[in-house]
Amino acid sequence: MTSVPEWTAIAVQITRWALEPATRSLGLAEALDGLGARLLAAGVPVRRMRTSVTTKHPELFVRAVMWHAERGTNVRDGKRDLLVTAVYLGSPVARVRAGEPRIRCRLTGPDADLSYAICEELAAEGLTDYVVYPLIFGTGERTYFSFATDAADGFSEADLSLFAALLPVLSVRVEVESINYALSSLLEVYLGHNAASRVLAGSFMRGTGQPIHAAIWFCDMRGFTTMADRLPATEVVKTLDRFFESVAGPIGPHGGEVLKFIGDAVLAIFPVLADGVGAACGRALSAAKAAVDGISLLNSGGDIPPIDLGIGLHVGEVMYGNIGARDRLDFTVIGAVVNEVCRVESLCRALASPILMTAAFAAACDRDRVRSRGIHELKGVAAPQEIYAPAED
Repeated sequence: MTSVPEWTAIAVQITRWALEPATRSLGLAEALDGLGARLLAAGVPVRRMRTSVTTKHPELFVRAVMWHAERGTNVRDGKRDLLVTAVYLGSPVARVRAGEPRIRCRLTGPDADLSYAICEELAAEGLTDYVVYPLIFGTGERTYFSFATDAADGFSEADLSLFAALLPVLSVRVEVESINYALSSLLEVYLGHNAASRVLAGSFMRGTGQPIHAAIWFCDMRGFTTMADRLPATEVVKTLDRFFESVAGPIGPHGGEVLKFIGDAVLAIFPVLADGVGAACGRALSAAKAAVDGISLLNSGGDIPPIDLGIGLHVGEVMYGNIGARDRLDFTVIGAVVNEVCRVESLCRALASPILMTAAFAAACDRDRVRSRGIHELKGVAAPQEIYAPAED
């Protein structure tokens, strides 16, 4: 156990460490590792710490970071529907976020308070004392920081005084992490992971970019104009969301990235990596097939109007970067390959095929995966092009 003079000195040492440039450069999980090591070295019997940062992601509410003396650090994302669950609403964390100054629960002995579900879990793990503090940001937003121990007598008053003394620096550290996470998650939602990381790294000047070799995907919904004229706007939005979820869902898991939604269309890229152009095209084709299957499954449900689609695939060099006006930029790809893939997709209806590809794309795929659909003129393209479809189409 720590004495009063000791905890004062420990608080000063840990605060100095937390404010060092090297510490500020750490992620929150790494910072908790360092904090836990320093508390244990100072004789504070902490076994578990947990905090969370909020996000601007439409599906995710928080990213929780938990440190355990034996198991290390664990990071988990919590969805927004967590906010309406009975477990959360009746938790110490929810009460602290709502305004409680501190909640302490003894987990063993005559003063044990196991009225919260989390306390029962911690007691079952052999922990004896649990305390939750609010962290209050400069904006007034509140999150929390919790400590738990397995010491027979729980936390001492000196331990609790130390924790209270550390709250200001912990608030600053978690607030910075929360701002960074909110910004990165928001950019990823609107730009995609790769584009967001580039923008955050400084690639945000107009007219800047770099040539990349990639498979290009362009997908369009069939009959959207007719549907939009016939259905209420709320139903149109609902159908578009379901369509995009089915079509764009396979892109990321197959190594691609959605660059933008254009009305009822999707533009995506599958960058050529170390495994070569054939692998990139193979990933794009597999994702296209998965999207077609997803739309078929969606149509079989019968809860929205039937949807048809066309997907065009191409491969080549494009410029990947920023274009736009001085005060409104778009991070996207431009080049002849992008124009051509849109023209290829426009042939899907005429050729009654949901997936069509250029000769360059087909040449990079296994020949037994594709078959020719003949030579066709593409609007705005000088020479007629041979167009291919998946072999089983």
